[in-house]
Amino acid sequence: MVAVTGTLMLAPLGGGTSSTFAEGEARASDTPFPEESIVGEWWTEKKDGRITFTKHDDGTYMGILSWGIRQRKDQFNKDPKLRDRPVIGIVLMWHLVYKDGEYEDGYVYNPEDGGTYRMKAWMMSRDSLKVRGYLGISLFGQTQTWTRYQ
Repeated sequence: MVAVTGTLMLAPLGGGTSSTFAEGEARASDTPFPEESIVGEWWTEKKDGRITFTKHDDGTYMGILSWGIRQRKDQFNKDPKLRDRPVIGIVLMWHLVYKDGEYEDGYVYNPEDGGTYRMKAWMMSRDSLKVRGYLGISLFGQTQTWTRYQ
């Protein structure tokens, strides 16, 4: 998945995952949480960044980097014109579509390497969110557990 390092990112990492993952990774409940449960601010797994999820006008969800332990520029962006912008405040996750209790078909930008990857997320509880970043298919990725910022 995407590793949150310094300024928070979920980029596919070679090798292992933060948690054991099978395509049908267990959910906390068989009953899906309400669609807008993801809305709000979330700590990354290492608590080195926070992402604020909002609902976009088109009905999809997006995540904006609202705080990071390390302030820096977007120096690895593929577009040289964007390399001088601060990473705090940029949209890191977008196009998450809520279907059958999951937020899927999304994308995540990783300022640690300038790459864009696929992602999905699902609620484990009101205050626990699983986020999975992957390359190509979900099997090749990493899952993290984020907690709601209170």
